[in-house]
Amino acid sequence: MKDDPGNAGAPEFSVVVPFYNESENLPQLLSEIDRALEKLGWRAEILLVNDGSTDRFDRPSASPHFSVRWLDLTVRSGQSAAIYYGMQEAAGRWIILMDADLQNDPADIPALWAHLEREKLDLVTGFRVRRQDSWQRRWMSWVGNQVRARLLADCTRDSGCSLKILRRELARRLPGWNGMHRFIPALAQAMGYRTGEAPVHHRPRHAGVSKVRPWRRAVAATIDLLGMIWLVRRQFRGRLRGPDSG
Repeated sequence: MKDDPGNAGAPEFSVVVPFYNESENLPQLLSEIDRALEKLGWRAEILLVNDGSTDRFDRPSASPHFSVRWLDLTVRSGQSAAIYYGMQEAAGRWIILMDADLQNDPADIPALWAHLEREKLDLVTGFRVRRQDSWQRRWMSWVGNQVRARLLADCTRDSGCSLKILRRELARRLPGWNGMHRFIPALAQAMGYRTGEAPVHHRPRHAGVSKVRPWRRAVAATIDLLGMIWLVRRQFRGRLRGPDSG
């Protein structure tokens, strides 16, 4: 594995995976992430963020080629909290976000990274092609994306896709609040970062059950959107120049 030339021995990538009761999916997920990271060819780490799981599982200490760090939240706090704390602990210059339910395909990571490098972006978000969800979830997601894109003008067709790659500097500037993860592209743009998107696969759930309650999430997202309209207009757009600024 290649080292980060700016900090010998430090990982170039940190893969942050929030999860709640996904014990049946974690072994396969780690294996798939390992293969994807091998293709990138850089030193990397995997952070598994346990959001108060109650199922039984063995804690993996390593994948075949990369270190695995296990983080536990003190109480179940939700996906945004698990993502936020995972990003704060990440050591890599670049952070890869993804879900633990195996609907995101780790094999898409190299293509996302290539798109980010080619377009000189600070954040790339996947947009799910042929989503493997119920018609109700697809329809509600489509409506939510249309409304959000119209009001926030974030040029992102699928903000709810968990598979993303972003600079550590950007990740650490993101505010911590419930629902934050649905608005990462809009927040990044409001702070002056360059964002883009690329198509990714979407797979049926392998095991376990979805924790999403579509109507409850729709109500919460509507309330969050009102706050986001204010927040994106009040963000600092400038940032200090430095080795992580691009």
